[in-house]
Amino acid sequence: MNDQNRSQKLKELLPMHPPQKYKPIGVCIYCGNTTNLSDEHIIPLGLGGRMELPKASCSVCSEKTSFFEMICLRTMYGPLRQLYGLPSRRKKKLPKKLPLKVKYKSTDDWTEVLVDQVDYPFLLTFPYFSMPNLITGKQTLYRKGAATNKLWIRGASAYENFFDHLQRLTLELQVHSIMPEAKAQVQEFCQLLAKIGHSFAVAELGYGNFKPLLLGLIVDKELSNCANFIGSLDIDEKASRNIHELSIYEDHQRNYIIVRMRFLAILGTPTYHVVVGQKN
Repeated sequence: MNDQNRSQKLKELLPMHPPQKYKPIGVCIYCGNTTNLSDEHIIPLGLGGRMELPKASCSVCSEKTSFFEMICLRTMYGPLRQLYGLPSRRKKKLPKKLPLKVKYKSTDDWTEVLVDQVDYPFLLTFPYFSMPNLITGKQTLYRKGAATNKLWIRGASAYENFFDHLQRLTLELQVHSIMPEAKAQVQEFCQLLAKIGHSFAVAELGYGNFKPLLLGLIVDKELSNCANFIGSLDIDEKASRNIHELSIYEDHQRNYIIVRMRFLAILGTPTYHVVVGQKN
C-alpha cells in the first residue's frame, strides 16, 4: 500500500470534525485570572480535537492542564496518534521506530526489537468506571481516588485484521511470540475527563453561568472524591461514525449539569458521563 492510499485509508478510519471556534472568554476558566490568556482546545489537539475556546486559560493553569494531557497522549495513545497521523506539536521529534517485546524461542526471556511505527501492533486502553455517585445517588464509604476495576482494551491495525497483523509481524521478525503493551494512567485520565467536561460546559453555557464542581480536580489534583463526579457506562454502546462525541444535559431532579463524552467513538470506545456543575 503506497503512502497516498494509506493516507486515504486513515482518513476513512478516523474522519476529522470540521474546526469549531467559540467566542473568546477573556478570563481563565479554571482560576479567574485575566492576564496571559491562551486558547484552549476542549479535546486535546493531539487526539484530533478541533473545538477551540479562545482566551480561556492563563499560563499557570495551561501548564497544569498540559501536564496531565501530555501524560495521556504520550503513554496511553502515543502509538495510535503516530499511526493515524493525529496532530502533534513535536512531529520532528517523534520516533520512526518503536520498541516491541519479542521472544525468539519459547524458552527465551522477553527482549526488545525496534519496528517501524506503521507496523507497531498498538493496544488502545480506556478505563471503565461506575456511573458518578451524584447521578446514581450512591455514597462512597471511603475515598478511593481515581481507580478502575476494568479496562477496555483493543488491538488495532490500520490496514488489516489485528490478529493477521500479529501473525504477519511474527513471521517477518522471525520470532516465536510478540507482546504488545499499553498503559492506563487513570489519575491523569480522570483529570483529562474533568478538564474536557468543564471547558465544554463553559463553551456551551458561558463562563459564570453555572457553579463548577471540578476545578479542584483539574488544577489541584484533588482526586479523592472523583467517583462522585466522573463515571462511565458499564456496557459498550455501538460504534458511531464520529471520531469524538460531546453533548451536555441536565439532571433536573438534582440540578446537575452533566457532559456525556466519548473519544474515538468510531472504534466503539466507552461512554463517559461527567458531572461538571450545578445550575445557578
